[in-house]
Amino acid sequence: MQQYQGKLQPALTDLTICVEEARGHEWGALEATALHNRGKVYFDLHEYKDALADFKGAVFLWEKSGASIDQLESSMIAIGVVEAYAGS
Repeated sequence: MQQYQGKLQPALTDLTICVEEARGHEWGALEATALHNRGKVYFDLHEYKDALADFKGAVFLWEKSGASIDQLESSMIAIGVVEAYAGS
């Protein structure tokens, strides 16, 4: 929600907490979702290296948890977009 309100730093803080909490409890699918959403915030902040790492981490975790192609697809598309922006 904060991301859509333009409150990127608070969104980044909250999502980082979510990533760490999910990782600590080994909740792979939740961690993947938090990484994907944090990647979108990093992208909005033009921090493409961090965004790319989060999107790739989300794909890895979703694949590991047996997620559907629909879940994987959003992060895979995001990876392509970030790579295009980072290369320009």
